[in-house]
Amino acid sequence: MTGATPLGLKTALRLDPGHLPAKWCVNVGQAGRPVQEAAIYMDDDGVVVQRKLSGLPLTLSLPFAAFEGVSVRIEPNAAGDLTAHVELRHRDPAMSIPLTVTRDMEAAAADWQGWSSRLGLPMLLVTASGAERVGPQASVPVGEPAPRRRHASMSERRPRFLVRRKMGAAGEMPVLRDWREIISYE
Repeated sequence: MTGATPLGLKTALRLDPGHLPAKWCVNVGQAGRPVQEAAIYMDDDGVVVQRKLSGLPLTLSLPFAAFEGVSVRIEPNAAGDLTAHVELRHRDPAMSIPLTVTRDMEAAAADWQGWSSRLGLPMLLVTASGAERVGPQASVPVGEPAPRRRHASMSERRPRFLVRRKMGAAGEMPVLRDWREIISYE
């Protein structure tokens, strides 16, 4: 799977998941297409990619939810060593963003897990048959439910605006006798 490989990347690349925002330049492209240089800026909100498309400047701002996950791909290089590629995997292989390219497998595994937990994306292992999810899935933390609002428990008995008022003390009501009625019903 060379579709998401950053072509022309000859040196090692390592971005630390603990240090955002980050800005770097890489060569991107697909096999069989021209290689283009892209300037990438990443912060806690998402990724901004600036590159040229047919000679025109193109700026894309992508949230992390637009990516499938953080993938690792291990490939042999020309010298016979293995090279690990950790990248933000997008459905469009030309939009995948390399985060780490190294020969140190332990550093690649640490970065793979670190980026996955930092960005809240699942860990993907790219093989010849495709990408498979591995490791813990990103999920929303669930804690104790918030206490109910005060008026919710009394909503069946009294209107909400009366909940704030104190009820009066009802004593014996006086009985009025021998008074003339002032209301006329005619």
